[in-house]
Amino acid sequence: MREARELLAGRADIRFARRVVTRVADKTLEDHDTLDDDAFQEAAARGDFCLFWQAHRLRYGLPRVLQDEMQAGCVVVANISRRAIPEAVRVFPVMDVIEITARPEIRAERLLRRGRETEASVRERISREVECNIPPAVRRFIRIDNSSELSQAARKLVESLQKS
Repeated sequence: MREARELLAGRADIRFARRVVTRVADKTLEDHDTLDDDAFQEAAARGDFCLFWQAHRLRYGLPRVLQDEMQAGCVVVANISRRAIPEAVRVFPVMDVIEITARPEIRAERLLRRGRETEASVRERISREVECNIPPAVRRFIRIDNSSELSQAARKLVESLQKS
Protein backbone atom coordinates (compact mmCIF):
# COMPACT_ATOMS: atom_id res chain seq x y z
CA MET A 1 0.00 0.00 0.00
CA ARG A 2 2.83 2.38 0.88
CA GLU A 3 4.48 1.93 -2.52
CA ALA A 4 1.17 2.40 -4.36
CA ARG A 5 0.52 5.56 -2.33
CA GLU A 6 3.94 6.88 -3.36
CA LEU A 7 3.25 6.08 -7.02
CA LEU A 8 -0.02 8.01 -6.77
CA ALA A 9 1.43 11.02 -4.94
CA GLY A 10 -0.21 14.18 -6.20
CA ARG A 11 -3.51 12.50 -7.10
CA ALA A 12 -5.94 14.41 -4.88
CA ASP A 13 -8.80 12.17 -6.04
CA ILE A 14 -7.27 9.01 -4.50
CA ARG A 15 -6.88 8.95 -0.72
CA PHE A 16 -5.29 6.26 1.43
CA ALA A 17 -7.12 5.84 4.73
CA ARG A 18 -5.13 6.18 7.93
CA ARG A 19 -6.37 3.48 10.29
CA VAL A 20 -6.69 3.67 14.06
CA VAL A 21 -5.25 0.55 15.70
CA THR A 22 -4.86 -0.61 19.29
CA ARG A 23 -1.14 -1.23 18.66
CA VAL A 24 1.79 1.16 18.80
CA ALA A 25 2.61 2.43 15.31
CA ASP A 26 5.75 1.27 13.55
CA LYS A 27 6.35 3.64 10.64
CA THR A 28 8.55 1.09 8.90
CA LEU A 29 5.53 -1.24 8.57
CA GLU A 30 2.34 0.84 8.76
CA ASP A 31 1.99 4.38 9.95
CA HIS A 32 -1.33 4.49 11.77
CA ASP A 33 -2.96 6.30 14.65
CA THR A 34 -2.87 4.49 17.97
CA LEU A 35 -5.41 4.28 20.78
CA ASP A 36 -5.40 2.00 23.78
CA ASP A 37 -8.33 -0.40 24.07
CA ASP A 38 -10.42 1.79 26.39
CA ALA A 39 -9.93 4.93 24.28
CA PHE A 40 -10.77 2.96 21.14
CA GLN A 41 -14.03 1.72 22.66
CA GLU A 42 -14.93 5.27 23.73
CA ALA A 43 -14.20 6.59 20.22
CA ALA A 44 -16.35 3.86 18.69
CA ALA A 45 -19.19 4.64 21.11
CA ARG A 46 -18.97 8.36 20.15
CA GLY A 47 -19.29 7.42 16.47
CA ASP A 48 -15.77 8.50 15.51
CA PHE A 49 -15.43 5.54 13.14
CA CYS A 50 -17.43 4.73 10.03
CA LEU A 51 -16.15 1.14 10.27
CA PHE A 52 -14.39 -0.82 12.98
CA TRP A 53 -13.53 -4.46 13.60
CA GLN A 54 -11.35 -6.83 15.58
CA ALA A 55 -8.64 -9.08 14.18
CA HIS A 56 -5.51 -10.73 15.57
CA ARG A 57 -6.38 -9.59 19.13
CA LEU A 58 -6.40 -5.93 18.03
CA ARG A 59 -9.09 -3.36 17.21
CA TYR A 60 -9.03 -1.41 13.96
CA GLY A 61 -11.09 1.59 12.91
CA LEU A 62 -11.56 3.86 9.92
CA PRO A 63 -12.30 7.52 10.71
CA ARG A 64 -15.77 8.79 9.83
CA VAL A 65 -14.27 11.54 7.63
CA LEU A 66 -13.65 8.91 4.92
CA GLN A 67 -17.37 8.89 4.13
CA ASP A 68 -17.22 12.64 3.47
CA GLU A 69 -14.22 12.17 1.16
CA MET A 70 -16.06 9.49 -0.81
CA GLN A 71 -19.15 11.68 -1.09
CA ALA A 72 -16.89 14.43 -2.44
CA GLY A 73 -15.86 12.08 -5.26
CA CYS A 74 -12.60 10.68 -3.95
CA VAL A 75 -11.52 7.08 -4.27
CA VAL A 76 -10.67 5.96 -0.74
CA VAL A 77 -8.28 3.05 -0.28
CA ALA A 78 -8.48 1.26 3.06
CA ASN A 79 -6.80 -1.86 4.37
CA ILE A 80 -9.50 -3.86 6.16
CA SER A 81 -10.07 -7.40 7.36
CA ARG A 82 -11.85 -9.85 5.08
CA ARG A 83 -14.34 -10.35 7.91
CA ALA A 84 -15.19 -6.62 7.83
CA ILE A 85 -16.23 -6.65 4.16
CA PRO A 86 -19.97 -7.30 4.75
CA GLU A 87 -20.18 -4.33 7.16
CA ALA A 88 -18.07 -2.18 4.81
CA VAL A 89 -20.59 -2.80 2.02
CA ARG A 90 -23.32 -1.40 4.27
CA VAL A 91 -21.20 1.66 5.14
CA PHE A 92 -19.85 2.44 1.66
CA PRO A 93 -22.51 2.40 -1.08
CA VAL A 94 -19.99 1.88 -3.91
CA MET A 95 -17.16 -0.46 -3.11
CA ASP A 96 -14.52 -2.47 -4.90
CA VAL A 97 -12.61 -5.21 -3.10
CA ILE A 98 -8.97 -5.66 -4.00
CA GLU A 99 -7.56 -8.72 -2.28
CA ILE A 100 -3.79 -8.57 -2.04
CA THR A 101 -2.45 -11.98 -1.19
CA ALA A 102 0.68 -14.10 -1.43
CA ARG A 103 1.56 -17.76 -1.23
CA PRO A 104 1.31 -19.06 2.37
CA GLU A 105 5.05 -19.54 2.79
CA ILE A 106 5.70 -15.98 1.61
CA ARG A 107 3.07 -14.56 3.99
CA ALA A 108 4.57 -16.55 6.87
CA GLU A 109 8.07 -15.28 6.10
CA ARG A 110 6.87 -11.66 5.94
CA LEU A 111 4.88 -11.94 9.17
CA LEU A 112 7.89 -13.41 10.97
CA ARG A 113 10.11 -10.62 9.64
CA ARG A 114 7.81 -8.03 11.26
CA GLY A 115 8.72 -9.54 14.62
CA ARG A 116 5.29 -9.00 16.20
CA GLU A 117 4.27 -12.66 16.38
CA THR A 118 5.87 -15.95 17.36
CA GLU A 119 6.48 -18.65 14.79
CA ALA A 120 3.68 -20.71 16.35
CA SER A 121 1.17 -17.83 16.13
CA VAL A 122 2.15 -17.16 12.51
CA ARG A 123 1.62 -20.85 11.62
CA GLU A 124 -1.78 -20.74 13.36
CA ARG A 125 -2.69 -17.50 11.57
CA ILE A 126 -1.76 -18.88 8.15
CA SER A 127 -3.66 -22.14 8.82
CA ARG A 128 -6.93 -20.31 9.59
CA GLU A 129 -7.01 -18.25 6.45
CA VAL A 130 -10.39 -16.65 5.89
CA GLU A 131 -11.87 -16.97 2.44
CA CYS A 132 -12.67 -13.65 0.81
CA ASN A 133 -16.46 -13.97 0.47
CA ILE A 134 -17.63 -11.11 -1.67
CA PRO A 135 -21.17 -9.78 -1.16
CA PRO A 136 -23.18 -9.14 -4.36
CA ALA A 137 -23.19 -5.39 -3.66
CA VAL A 138 -19.43 -5.15 -4.34
CA ARG A 139 -18.88 -3.45 -7.67
CA ARG A 140 -15.61 -5.19 -8.60
CA PHE A 141 -13.44 -7.91 -7.09
CA ILE A 142 -9.76 -7.94 -8.03
CA ARG A 143 -7.11 -10.32 -6.71
CA ILE A 144 -3.47 -9.24 -6.77
CA ASP A 145 -0.75 -11.80 -6.11
CA ASN A 146 2.00 -10.19 -4.05
CA SER A 147 4.26 -13.27 -3.93
CA SER A 148 7.06 -11.75 -5.98
CA GLU A 149 8.42 -8.23 -6.27
CA LEU A 150 6.57 -5.57 -4.27
CA SER A 151 6.81 -3.13 -7.17
CA GLN A 152 4.79 -5.47 -9.43
CA ALA A 153 1.93 -5.73 -6.95
CA ALA A 154 2.05 -1.97 -6.32
CA ARG A 155 1.76 -1.26 -10.05
CA LYS A 156 -1.22 -3.63 -10.33
CA LEU A 157 -2.89 -1.89 -7.37
CA VAL A 158 -2.29 1.53 -8.95
CA GLU A 159 -3.76 0.33 -12.27
CA SER A 160 -6.85 -0.97 -10.46
CA LEU A 161 -7.31 2.27 -8.54
CA GLN A 162 -6.95 4.41 -11.65
CA LYS A 163 -9.83 2.45 -13.23
CA SER A 164 -12.13 3.17 -10.27
